[in-house]
Amino acid sequence: MTLLAAGVFVSGAAFAQAEVADPLFVAAQFVAAQSPDPFSALVGKKRERRAPRAKRVKIERYVLASDDRAFLFEDHSNEARVKFLCGPDDQRLDCTIDFERPAAEIYQLRPTRGPRGDIIYKNAEGATMLRIASYGGATVFWPGEGRGFAASKSFGDDATLRLGFVEYEAAIRRAQAATAFVSAATGAPIIFDIGAAPAVEHQNASVLADAVVRAANAVKDVADDPTGARIIASRIKKVSFAQAEAPGVEFETGVLKILYVPKQDINGRPSSAAVARFLEETL
Repeated sequence: MTLLAAGVFVSGAAFAQAEVADPLFVAAQFVAAQSPDPFSALVGKKRERRAPRAKRVKIERYVLASDDRAFLFEDHSNEARVKFLCGPDDQRLDCTIDFERPAAEIYQLRPTRGPRGDIIYKNAEGATMLRIASYGGATVFWPGEGRGFAASKSFGDDATLRLGFVEYEAAIRRAQAATAFVSAATGAPIIFDIGAAPAVEHQNASVLADAVVRAANAVKDVADDPTGARIIASRIKKVSFAQAEAPGVEFETGVLKILYVPKQDINGRPSSAAVARFLEETL
C-alpha cells in the first residue's frame, strides 16, 4: 500500500496504474475518501434549488382621455385594486373630508372575461368599475359618474395600493368632518363616534380612519336622494365604530354600527358600496 496525503492509502498497483494512465486518479481517490458519497467526485456537487423570487406587483397609472383625472391599477391575477386619485378641484367627499391628506377609496375588484378578450373588473356588489381591452385600452367608470370614460396608460412611480400609516388623531379629525358633512346632507345631527383613544400611543389607526370615510361617503350617497335623506335623518342618530373579528355593518335603535378589523388593510373595513347597500336594504 502507498500512503498519500491526509492518510489516504492506495494500492501500489493502482498507484502505478494512475501514474501511467491518469494523473487525476490520485486526486479522485483522495476526494472520494473524504466524502460519504464516493460518486460525488465523479458527478460533482449537487446544485441547491433556490426559492422562487416573489413576483413584484406592478402599479399602473391611467389618465382619462377627456381630462387630467387619473387612477391607479394593481393587478393580482385573481383580484385587483383600483384607486381614483384626488385632483386639485376634486369635490368628492373622499378628497375633502381630511384637509391634511386625501382619503380616496381603494376598491377591491374581481376580474371576469368579457367578449373579444376584454377583462371586466367588478366590485363585490357586481358593479363594473373598469374594463381593459385586449389591446391595452381601458374604460373606467369614475365614482359618481353615470357613464364610462376612455383611459390610457401613463407614467408614474406609485406605491402599492395599501392603507398608509394613520395616527388616531387623523381618525378623530375625519370623524368630526364626517359629522359636519353628513349632518348637513341629511338636515339632522348625526354624530360619528370612533370610541376611546387606544392605550398605545402612535398606534396605526389606518383601518379605523378609512372606515370613517367609507361610512360617511355611503351615508351621504344615500342622502343625495331626498327620500333617502329623510329616512336617514329620522332613523340614524349616531354612527359608531367598533373592533370585531370580521368587518360588517349593523343597526340598533338609532345607531349605525361599523365593525372593523385593525391590521387587515382594506379587508378590515366594509367598503362604501357595502355600507350603502346595507342602508338601502335595512332602513
